[in-house]
Amino acid sequence: MDYQIKPLSDKLGAEINGIDLRVPLDAETTTTINNAFVDAVILVFRDQELTAQQFFDAAQQLGEPMDQHLSQYKVPECPMVSYVSNQERSDDGKRKLLGKAWHTDHSFQPEPPKATLLHGVELPKRGGDTWFANMRLAYEELSPTLKQRVDGLEAIHAYRESRDYLTKEERGAEALTDEEERANNVVHPVIRTHEVTGTKAIYINPLRIKRFIGMNSEESADLIDELTMHATSDDFTYPHSWQQGDVIIWDNRQAMHRVEHNYDFAEKRLMHRIILKGRKPK
Repeated sequence: MDYQIKPLSDKLGAEINGIDLRVPLDAETTTTINNAFVDAVILVFRDQELTAQQFFDAAQQLGEPMDQHLSQYKVPECPMVSYVSNQERSDDGKRKLLGKAWHTDHSFQPEPPKATLLHGVELPKRGGDTWFANMRLAYEELSPTLKQRVDGLEAIHAYRESRDYLTKEERGAEALTDEEERANNVVHPVIRTHEVTGTKAIYINPLRIKRFIGMNSEESADLIDELTMHATSDDFTYPHSWQQGDVIIWDNRQAMHRVEHNYDFAEKRLMHRIILKGRKPK
C-alpha cells in the first residue's frame, strides 16, 4: 500500500495520506501504523468516507472496540459506534456541547480505553477544533521538584454526570478515608507507564479526579490545577482543524483533549466515535 506519514506539529501528531480504511490493512502496514500512533500520540487519516459499520471494521484493525458507556448516543445501525452531535439538547432545551474541558476518556473505569477514534461525518465550515496535549512530553518537562512530588502518587477517579471541573467544595463533599475511597471508586497512578514503550506520562482527568491519595480536597485541587496548566501550555499542545473525512485516533494513555465550540451552531457538527479496550494503568 502506497502511503505517507508526516508530522502535524513539533509537539505531537502525524497525518497519514494514501490509506483507505475501507480496505483491510496488511500486517506490515498495521505494525507501522501502530508504531507511529504510539510515537506521535495522535494519528489523522485523511479523506475517509466511511459508514458507521466501515468505521467499526477499520477500528478493529487497530484494537478491540469497547461498548459505549451512554446507550442513548449509540448509532442505531451499528451500536458499537456512538455519535457526538451539536444538535443534542437537554430536557430544558439547552444545547449539549460536550468535551469543552480538558480530560482523558473514561478514566473512572478500572481498565480505561487505550485509544479513542473520531470520524468527522459532518463539519462546520470553520471552527470546532479539537485540542490535544502530549502528556508524555509534559511529564518529561516537569521540574525536578514537581516530578519527585507526583512520582508514586495515586488519584481517586469517580464517574459523575457533570462534564465540568469539580470545585474544591465538590471534591471535599464526601469526607471518606483513603481506604473507603479505594473500596468505592477507582484509583490510578498519576504517572503511568506505557505498556508498549515503557515511557512515562502524566495521567490526570480534571473532570473525574476527586482527590489524591494522602491529600485533602484543597491540596488536590491545587495540584490538579498546577498539573493541568503545565500540561496544556503551548509547549505541549496541538489544535486540530478538522477536514471533511478525517479519522483521528489518539492515545488516552498519554494524551488529554478538549473541543472548542467556536463555530456557527446553525451548522451541524457530527462525529462518529469508537473507544478501544485498554489495560489497568501501572
